[in-house]
Amino acid sequence: MDGHTEAALVEKSAEVSGEPSGSSRRQRFTVGAVGAFLLAGVAGAALLGARKREELELTEHYTGASYKRRTEGPAYEIPKEVWDEARARLRMEKLKNEAIRVQAVTERRERRLAAEKEERRLAAEKASQALASDSHAAAPDRELGFDLFKMLGINQNSADDKAAAIQEHNAKQIQEHADKSAAKTAHAVADVHVNVLRDADGNKVLEDANGGDNDFNEDDEATKAALDEIHNGGNAAVAKEKFQELQMAAKKRAEQAKEEFEAKQEAREKALEAKRKIEQEKLEKELAYSKLSETKEKLETQMSAALEDEKRVLDSVSLYCFALMMPFGYEPGLLLRQKEEGVGIFRCESWAVYSNQSKMSDGSNFPFPVHEVKGPQGEPISLFVPLGGRWHTALNRDVFNQVWLEVLKVDEYRKHDWIIKIDPDSVFFPSRLKEVIGRRAPLNQVINQGSEPDKLSCEYCKKPGYEDQTCASHVHWMQSEGSSCRDALESVARKEIDCDCQCDDFACDLPSNQAMYINNCQWGLHGPIEVFSRRAIATYIAGLPICADLLPHAWGEDKFIDQCMIELGLTRVDVFDIMSEIACGDQPAPCGQSDATFHPFKEVNRWLACWHFANKYGHGPEDRIAALKVQQADILDKLEHAEKPE
Repeated sequence: MDGHTEAALVEKSAEVSGEPSGSSRRQRFTVGAVGAFLLAGVAGAALLGARKREELELTEHYTGASYKRRTEGPAYEIPKEVWDEARARLRMEKLKNEAIRVQAVTERRERRLAAEKEERRLAAEKASQALASDSHAAAPDRELGFDLFKMLGINQNSADDKAAAIQEHNAKQIQEHADKSAAKTAHAVADVHVNVLRDADGNKVLEDANGGDNDFNEDDEATKAALDEIHNGGNAAVAKEKFQELQMAAKKRAEQAKEEFEAKQEAREKALEAKRKIEQEKLEKELAYSKLSETKEKLETQMSAALEDEKRVLDSVSLYCFALMMPFGYEPGLLLRQKEEGVGIFRCESWAVYSNQSKMSDGSNFPFPVHEVKGPQGEPISLFVPLGGRWHTALNRDVFNQVWLEVLKVDEYRKHDWIIKIDPDSVFFPSRLKEVIGRRAPLNQVINQGSEPDKLSCEYCKKPGYEDQTCASHVHWMQSEGSSCRDALESVARKEIDCDCQCDDFACDLPSNQAMYINNCQWGLHGPIEVFSRRAIATYIAGLPICADLLPHAWGEDKFIDQCMIELGLTRVDVFDIMSEIACGDQPAPCGQSDATFHPFKEVNRWLACWHFANKYGHGPEDRIAALKVQQADILDKLEHAEKPE
């Protein structure tokens, strides 16, 4: 079967089946494509029309500026201080340009005067040469000099002609002079063109009438005098002599006038320069005063923000401070004076004094409440301890363990974030310590996770059927279900519905970093100030049996509690700028350093002197206000001595 036959069969089969042939399909495809293109064009035109109508609607309701602001946003506003500085610079530039213009005009005038003077000098030299030659010399010789008769067109061979010519010339000169005077008188206002140079304030600096055309010309005056002399019957020698005298006198007057002009010009320039300097100094003073005022306002704003931030930090940290006091010696009097002044531990949110007696050694009552510390069986204890160890310190570990048990018994520490143990002879600033705790991580991560109940009752559940379960187990279960510590405590505190357990956050399962303490010296914890979180103290008291293997060591209480807390796995944070102590390698006196505690000061006067000096001249390691106070004092001092602009 050939190719034509095969093509015919295919076309025929297509007709039978109802399908279009190849050419028909191509024609249908072309029509469909054209239709699609037409639809796309119509849609695009509709979209452009809608956008155009939207723009027209916008422009109908908005002016050009408001429409631009609506579409492009507000224009950038230049600050006022930038405008002030720009205007000041513009004024300085105008003064500078004015001075340059004055100098240019002066130099141009001096050059013109010098050129005219040089021309007059050359003319005078030619005249002198002509007068010096013989009056009866040949005419060709006089052509090179000053020949009055030739200039007047007089024939020297006839004396009568000379006299007549001279008279005619003089009459002509007199008439011309009269005409010029009349013209000047009649048209003085119209003809006089005055070039005036003024400074920036409009004051007249330099005036040049007629562009210098009326300047004194000594050669013209001398020539005129020589002509008059000849006209009056004088000879050439006398005219020459008189010409030279008049010329010299005219030159002297010209030089004198120039000197006077230069002196006046120099005085004017000095006055302008002085005025420019005064204006510049005034502008500089205004700018300096403006900058000082702006700096003062900025510092006041920063000070206000810093005070608010300091208040926030101080309110976010709560301290329970206590001291162990000997019932005799200097310590009662030292603590009494601190209480009277309201300083030291008596500035904490809560404070306490512990001792081994309820009364002083003479039998009188203490001047402030004192918690008595007793032994494990309730027996009295002695605060006398031996000295020993590597540093020959007081071996007071057992005494302070009893003190910590009494702190736990008093149970006031649970209401505060941090517990601070202070020696009575330590000069202590609670606010400085609170700023360190409130601003530094991880110390500022210690927070009270729940509200403190009025009466703690957190042992067993009171709900029927759950009496054998502890309150803490219910709190832990709530936390495992996704509740926070605070929500779990509030839930288990409900009566009838739940266990009616009045617990604090000690019942919660919290991260280990909530139990932390501060290591205040590079050689280990030192006792003048000891800083513990409330959870660290509870963990320490509960873990004392675990630290039994440390008891054989001859350590003081600070070394023992430091090593015990390390063994219990508590978080130890090194902070070496809260204590200045001799035993830690520092020299605390006169207490001007940025520390929270200074030790030791066992006398009342020395203790108070240290406190007052530190309070007046020192500041805490995290104090943000001290630097602002120094800057404010400096700015106020500068403003007081600065000249206030009018």
